[in-house]
Amino acid sequence: MKSSSATVVCTAIACTIVAALAAEPHQVAAAGGRGAGMPGRQIMGAGPADRPPVDEAAATRGRTTWNANCASCHGNDARGTDKGVNLIRSTLVLHDRNGSELGPFLKKGHPAGAPASVTDEQVVDLANFLRQRINDSFRGSPIFTVRNILTGDKAAGEAFFNGEGGCTKCHSATGDLAGVGGKYEPVDLQQRMLFPGGGRGGRGRGAAASEKTAVTVTVTPASGQAVSGTLVEMNDFTVTLRDADGITRTFKRGPDVKVTKTDPLAAHHELLERITDKNMHDLVAYLESLK
Repeated sequence: MKSSSATVVCTAIACTIVAALAAEPHQVAAAGGRGAGMPGRQIMGAGPADRPPVDEAAATRGRTTWNANCASCHGNDARGTDKGVNLIRSTLVLHDRNGSELGPFLKKGHPAGAPASVTDEQVVDLANFLRQRINDSFRGSPIFTVRNILTGDKAAGEAFFNGEGGCTKCHSATGDLAGVGGKYEPVDLQQRMLFPGGGRGGRGRGAAASEKTAVTVTVTPASGQAVSGTLVEMNDFTVTLRDADGITRTFKRGPDVKVTKTDPLAAHHELLERITDKNMHDLVAYLESLK
């Protein structure tokens, strides 16, 4: 009998680029030193922790606008048709927060020729409708159903695996992936392929998996010893890590501070940005055949 992934799995179409950094109390250290503790503050990524809640009334109004203007190309559930792309996987839609991305895009004039006269209220309603469609694709949704994802071309998937996908740089069909198709259901193969760490934060699959896939960073100040640990947050101004003693430390970034980041899953994250629906289904069909 095939085993199911221990991760709370969501469909790959719904979960594109979804990640959250855990909220952690931490200490701020001067370069090379541990410094004094500060009250805990939250460190958030652009993932589940800050995903806006759906206004159900707005989503209902948004469906009316959607059906009148968008469904003929993008489908009733926003998963796309031959005329329009799948918006559940759209980076713009996933990054949107109550119309922050969708509004400017629509008001510039839709590439298909739709009018740019959409109101701010309609934008917010559409954003809620699309967010509702995304949420309904999660396994936690009461209306979630696992769709048949074995719709790809196995031969094309093998060609992508050995060629454009770059999978053979780290994996082998006769090595680490031998028999993988007999171990997991297709939906779990898809999940593990696109989100091997349970999301970019690597959470939800147990301590061993988290340690294996955790992003690490080494900070070397101009004067002082290099400090390494698990990456918590990094931006243009600071880098925060958790060292081997479990202490969270933050360093100011600057031209005299060297920061080296190591992400074991970088290739999978890069693939997620460029893989098409066809590539994805072809690759799953190929992996499923490895029994």
